[in-house]
Amino acid sequence: MNRKKWLIVSLITISTISALFEGLFYLRGVPSTPATADVAGILSPFLLVLWVDADSRDHRQLGRSFDYGFLVLMFLLPYFPYYLWRTRGAAGLLMCAGFVSLFLMGFFVQLLIWGWYRL
Repeated sequence: MNRKKWLIVSLITISTISALFEGLFYLRGVPSTPATADVAGILSPFLLVLWVDADSRDHRQLGRSFDYGFLVLMFLLPYFPYYLWRTRGAAGLLMCAGFVSLFLMGFFVQLLIWGWYRL
């Protein structure tokens, strides 16, 4: 596997593990958020920035400055949808929705647990 695939697999793994722990804590009624959510909240944006940096090497239509990775990190929220739209078109917006759902996976798990036990 190349670097881009490793970064995506790592992002999915971290998001899934964090969502499972958040669901378990919610199921047990523990009010505090687990440390895995904090770790995922810190690691996920960094993995996303590293993926954008690695992916931009394949797409030469975008100019890269010397400190491209740092600039992506600082302006991740407005730049990431623009980058995906610019490099992939409409499919990039679907990818952006997939990445957003990865970040919100813990909330979706808690919502599923709430709905399951409410019935």
